[in-house]
Amino acid sequence: MDYHADLPYLVAAVVFVLILIFVPFVRRVIGALIRLAIFIIAVAVVIAGVSMLMNNETIFEKPGPEMRTTRFLTMNSARTTDSGTGSATCDMNAAFEPNATALEKPPEKHQHAEKGAATPAARPSAGAPSAAATPDDDYDELIRRSFPGIPRAKLYDLSKEVVNSLGGWKIVKENPGAGTLDCIYTSRILGMEDDVRITVEPSGVIDVCSRSGTARPDSTSWLRWFPGDLGANIGHIKQFYETLEPKMDEIYKEQQEKENAKKAH
Repeated sequence: MDYHADLPYLVAAVVFVLILIFVPFVRRVIGALIRLAIFIIAVAVVIAGVSMLMNNETIFEKPGPEMRTTRFLTMNSARTTDSGTGSATCDMNAAFEPNATALEKPPEKHQHAEKGAATPAARPSAGAPSAAATPDDDYDELIRRSFPGIPRAKLYDLSKEVVNSLGGWKIVKENPGAGTLDCIYTSRILGMEDDVRITVEPSGVIDVCSRSGTARPDSTSWLRWFPGDLGANIGHIKQFYETLEPKMDEIYKEQQEKENAKKAH
């Protein structure tokens, strides 16, 4: 150890301690700054916690508190993939154009069940992690949903119906040919706007891409300097899917009942 190199730091530490002991004013100022810092941190934690609750998100689900906290504080967009990878970002200009390379082929579990399956349980699952995916970066909310066996036009209309039923959501552009719905979500308290694009593929896959309004190239909000979204964009995707899926369950159930009725005759 180089004691000579450390000597200036030791002297500075001793002088600082002596000042704290013998200069009450400095002690009060430093104490006030510490209390202020603790207060600011506490307020920030409360705001972040409330925001995540309002976004229907939590840090305690897969892939865990560390990954989720880091993502919520450093990313301001989200998009669905086959594996639900959280590192995928939303490019509103290119992410969901028809036949874009970003659209992956649905895995085997997305394929339609054999015709005449015995029960509605044969409905395809949301998907499975791909071999190239990093398990520690998978978010269940970001696994793209697939509903094969349902006409694309029907899925498109149901997606519109879901958006129109959600508070704070508004469709601003429709493109039935491309199967896209461009939406804006406006937060209830601060009135912040986020961009959401829903794309219905001919295969029955429904992709969702969400980006914070502060990430728009022309954004002038002071929040554009904050790189995170506190889970808002994942929350939008989760809200859409959670509202859509019960409707799809009903459709699959009706289809199964009709199929069973045909077999009975």
